[in-house]
Amino acid sequence: MTGLQRNDRNDTLEFARRTRRNLNFIEEQAATGANVHIVTQLAISLVGLVVFPKEKLLLTSTRKKTIASMNEDGWPTWNITKDEAKLPTVTLYDIVYHLRNALAHGRLQFSSDSPRLDDVTIVAEDKLPGHSEINWAAEISAQNLRLFCYRFIDFIEDKIG
Repeated sequence: MTGLQRNDRNDTLEFARRTRRNLNFIEEQAATGANVHIVTQLAISLVGLVVFPKEKLLLTSTRKKTIASMNEDGWPTWNITKDEAKLPTVTLYDIVYHLRNALAHGRLQFSSDSPRLDDVTIVAEDKLPGHSEINWAAEISAQNLRLFCYRFIDFIEDKIG
């Protein structure tokens, strides 16, 4: 890194741990009636968890984690409503790849502005550069997105911690 010093914030594992602490804090504050928005924090957490990590070991591990094994291990299900990419979505890597694109290009939509997890569904969409039509779309409830974020943090800690 030219001109920048290495610090814990640049480390995927520490970033994931800080993401967990921030998410826990927002949830605790919401439970006390504070004017915070858990769904917004989940979206922010997702950005940090899927856009930031670049460790080769983690990326290799996500390629090995199939959706079938995720289901067996209690991960929440992303309801993939469109999957016309070159390769079908079959691994955690595939999900993260499409989520990264959706987040980076502002293609994340919320069904409601409610701060209650039970009231919100999130839709992520991806498309190829230069194309007008989406080629991948998935939806997940905010409650399941919460679980996905926590499971992904656990996954990061397990693989590179």
